[in-house]
Amino acid sequence: MKSINPFERSEFIPEFTDYAALQGSAVGMTGARGMLGRLLRARLEHHGIETAAYPGNVNNLDELASWFASLRLRHFFHFAALVPVVAVEADPLLAFQTNVIGTFNVCQQLLKTQPGCWLFHCSSSHVYQPTPTSLPIQEDAPKNPPTFYGTTKLLAERVVDTLMSKLRAPYCVGRVFSYTHVDQAPPYLVPNLRQKISALRDGAALDITNAASVRDIQDAEQVIDTILHLAQRTATGTVNIGTGVGRSVGEIALLVARSLGKQIQVTGRQSGPPESLIADTKRLRLLLAPPGLHSV
Repeated sequence: MKSINPFERSEFIPEFTDYAALQGSAVGMTGARGMLGRLLRARLEHHGIETAAYPGNVNNLDELASWFASLRLRHFFHFAALVPVVAVEADPLLAFQTNVIGTFNVCQQLLKTQPGCWLFHCSSSHVYQPTPTSLPIQEDAPKNPPTFYGTTKLLAERVVDTLMSKLRAPYCVGRVFSYTHVDQAPPYLVPNLRQKISALRDGAALDITNAASVRDIQDAEQVIDTILHLAQRTATGTVNIGTGVGRSVGEIALLVARSLGKQIQVTGRQSGPPESLIADTKRLRLLLAPPGLHSV
């Protein structure tokens, strides 16, 4: 039985309702089989928006070029990437090919065949080095990815920035912080916790390594609302997509337990100093603020 969403909606991220702004032509995307791509496609189609989801591999340039040539798009969302971190570590060559060269292939065809089309490139908070304190991370913070996955996402960002800026095409890079969904599966954090907590008796202890580490986490449906707001506004530049609120992994475990109707204790050890990844949301708040208003 599915649990309820353990994370409340952020007050500055309203539900997206202006689907008329995306009508008039098909909305294109890659990565429609992944969590965010699947949710976005379902949301758009539910509201009568035609979608064109690339069905192949972004490393197949001939197939990609033929697909793009058949379309006329005003909005495009690039989600395709090799994840999670363990999959990237298992095959770093494929990860680089898909996450970096695949992004180049998408930008190349978009620029060749879709003049004026706005691009949303889905990046990740993994481009940042976690901080030793719970201070929010600004978009211009130094980049030092601690994982190879983060390195590939940072290089993909540079591909997008370089090509789209050079050819004066509109684009937005969204650095998505942690998210979850009731349909998400392990090894991601929340479904992994849910699986372990479900197997515990009420009142038992859950042993977690690095329970004091802090994450900025939200429900995936809220991420989709944010991305749609950015599309409706044709936002440009790089922006953090997060809540600005940090929760320790231990606190997240307790919230998951509560959503399952269980009471547990959290125990464990730290393998090192706690690390923090919290989005500075000042720019996002400004982008999402109603016209004429200023967010702080």
